[in-house]
Amino acid sequence: MQVIETMPTLSPILCPIPVAAAMIGRSERVIYGLIGDGKIEAVKSDGRTLVRVESIYRYAATLPPAKIASTSPRPHARMR
Repeated sequence: MQVIETMPTLSPILCPIPVAAAMIGRSERVIYGLIGDGKIEAVKSDGRTLVRVESIYRYAATLPPAKIASTSPRPHARMR
């Protein structure tokens, strides 16, 4: 019987700006703004700006719920 060892799945700790933008569905410009405002955290590594993934989750958790009006069709008026 052969035993196959698998590598554990690792969650990223840091990600580049384009990935952070994709994670929250916003632009890279917004990500830089959030970093500048201190709402998400970033570090420098060999000249690259990398975002702390945990801070993206914390930021997303602070966002208010969306309030969207119902789009269900109106009931038809009765014809007399």
